[in-house]
Amino acid sequence: MSFATQISSGLFAPNNIPSSKFFKPLNMGSFTQFSAGLVLRAGVKVPGTLSVQSHPSTKESSISTIKKLFAGVDDACGFSAYDMGWIARIPHAHNPELGPQFPQSLEWIVHNQCDDGSWDQGEEDAQRVCSTLSCVIALKTWNRRECSIQRGLSFLKSQRPLVHDKLTRDMEAILHRLLQEGKSLDLELNYDESFVQRICEQGQEFLQSVSNDALDQYPTSFVHILEAFHERANWQHLLRYQSSGGSLFSVTLTACAYMHTGDKKCLRFLNGVLEGPLTKPNKNRHFRGLSQLLRLAEWLEHLGIERFFEKEIEQTLIQAFRCWRGNAAGSGSQKHLESFKDSALLFRILRRHGYEVSPDVVHQRTFCETLDVKELSLASHFLFPTESRKMLDSTPIIDVANEETTFPWYNIMHRIQHIEYMTKFTASMDFISTSERSSILAFAKSDFNACQKIYQKDLQHVMRWNEECGFGRLGYARQKDVFCVFTAAATMFQPELSMARIVWAQMSVLTTVIDDFMDTHDSLDNLRNFCTAIRRWDPSASELNDDASILFRGLFKTVTWTAQCASAVQGRDMTASFRAQWERLCDAFFREAEWRLTNHCPSLEEYVENGITSFALEPIVLSTLLFLDEKIESVVLDHPDCINMCRRVFTIGRLLNDIQGFDRESSAGEFSWITIYMKEHPGTSVEDAVVEIRKILNATIEELVEDVLRPRAVPKRCKRVFENMMRILNFVYRKGDGYSTDAELRDHIKQVLHAKLE
Repeated sequence: MSFATQISSGLFAPNNIPSSKFFKPLNMGSFTQFSAGLVLRAGVKVPGTLSVQSHPSTKESSISTIKKLFAGVDDACGFSAYDMGWIARIPHAHNPELGPQFPQSLEWIVHNQCDDGSWDQGEEDAQRVCSTLSCVIALKTWNRRECSIQRGLSFLKSQRPLVHDKLTRDMEAILHRLLQEGKSLDLELNYDESFVQRICEQGQEFLQSVSNDALDQYPTSFVHILEAFHERANWQHLLRYQSSGGSLFSVTLTACAYMHTGDKKCLRFLNGVLEGPLTKPNKNRHFRGLSQLLRLAEWLEHLGIERFFEKEIEQTLIQAFRCWRGNAAGSGSQKHLESFKDSALLFRILRRHGYEVSPDVVHQRTFCETLDVKELSLASHFLFPTESRKMLDSTPIIDVANEETTFPWYNIMHRIQHIEYMTKFTASMDFISTSERSSILAFAKSDFNACQKIYQKDLQHVMRWNEECGFGRLGYARQKDVFCVFTAAATMFQPELSMARIVWAQMSVLTTVIDDFMDTHDSLDNLRNFCTAIRRWDPSASELNDDASILFRGLFKTVTWTAQCASAVQGRDMTASFRAQWERLCDAFFREAEWRLTNHCPSLEEYVENGITSFALEPIVLSTLLFLDEKIESVVLDHPDCINMCRRVFTIGRLLNDIQGFDRESSAGEFSWITIYMKEHPGTSVEDAVVEIRKILNATIEELVEDVLRPRAVPKRCKRVFENMMRILNFVYRKGDGYSTDAELRDHIKQVLHAKLE
């Protein structure tokens, strides 16, 4: 039974939730909207949900216009001798005994051999070795032109001293694959020589270190050397990345895919490569076009409409990555990134999308203009903790400071950025026509307005839930339902994530009102009774006072419902996990209340360990992870990568709160990292304590940024939840204790949830 069917059939209806005189079930009818994200994915229209296609013809026209701008980025990349060697090895589709499928590729190889016996003259030594070996293997496969083969082998033997110290791990993997193929063809390459053996051993070690699961889950991380995994790669599965023109990442990989699948679109693309005069393209000209498309992809992301062009953007990123890593093998080369601006642009965008790139190439470039310094500043926000900051040394003193360069990308929430960029859009994309710019901007605004209507429905749902829970009757409790929906909508802005946004907002409200209950009540017995009720998880608990009873009933109903929904989505019972999260949180709240009421000052170690939990992000983050329209196995949630990301984002929240909320919480008699640090280090001023805490904060942010950007056991969509929380925390605390009061923040709430874009 599907999730939507379970809801509509009454499996999760209110009458299935325990009832007693202390427990009046909530009106859960509106929870049907919770399923919107999942059901819309299955192609079912849920009554009461908004379709983003308000004007299908206008929308499709705009999408078509933008897709045309991407057309041909991967199909226009040209070819190298290395690529041609792979094409030439493809056997005839109907009868391998008839020879190669593309005999003209062999002719090209013969006619383009250089005087020294190599191919791809003008490239770096290591790439010439790869290209030459690829072409020699192609000739040997069909036993053509023995003299050309011998000249190629002579070149390869002469190059060993030159490339001895120039081989990267990627090149060793490629060469290992080629040498193994050459050995099977009886090419005379002195395989027993120590230099050749070392290449094969190290290349094989690297290839074996990559598991089949990693290869299947993160194929784009290995796209620059995917041919080295020739037999292991799931080529049929990889065809999902195929462009409309038929290519798969590159000419070489398209040839590999055709060898393994016989795909007709691959064949059509390869025929197109070999039509007309076979001359190599101008790579500099190609990169200039590619860099423009990278900027277009980035702008679409900044406008919030990148989800409509995921395939086109991914193809552009893949070609950019091959250009960056082209010295491993293939059609590109880093030496064609002539400007500092180009290098910094590629580094920043590729790293933002999870590609493994090093800042070393950026270090080697020389900047000469203001735009270079701007790109340098933007790229520096993507450095990992262990990487050198030397790209920031000797920077010209040019005033280019603005919101974009001063604050890192993880300091702003998506929807706020989208609104800001829409006002700058037409002045920034000067390489596309005025009509195209107008079409894109109009489409982005229309999509924003359509999504905003969904956010408003989410807000109505959460406000109605908050009212039914009775939290508004608790005079001591902050009413943050609007704020909590805002933070969800400003980060998880995609329309299909309505369910995740509502869960995020409800968990946020619950943590807030329970935190306020623990902070404002002076009876340890009452607080202890509340924690006991949570551990017992019994809605008939009679020992609670009125305030505690309201809180517990709201918590029990909401968590029970959410756990049932999560269980349906994930295919396993999640109730115990939800209960454990709330038990840990309330125990941490109680411990702080006990310190406050007994006037006990904990050690800094005690405070930090408890404070990471009491900042109350665990139920919000971990609950939301379960509603992203994909199953999250328990092994992922229990993996050290996920545990580390949790701890880091919780630490960031606690430290930011203790810095910006110091005055408010000190006046309330509450402990903080700063007050305890000053007590343990007599003579330390508040300012000095803040310096120390910021060191820890900045280091933790850098570690979480690396977690988000590098491949981890946590799926990419789940990592975005941690990123979203980091963005929210940095944004609301960057100018003060934004959670308590901030007029600017209220303006942003209005923009995201209520103000229509004209």
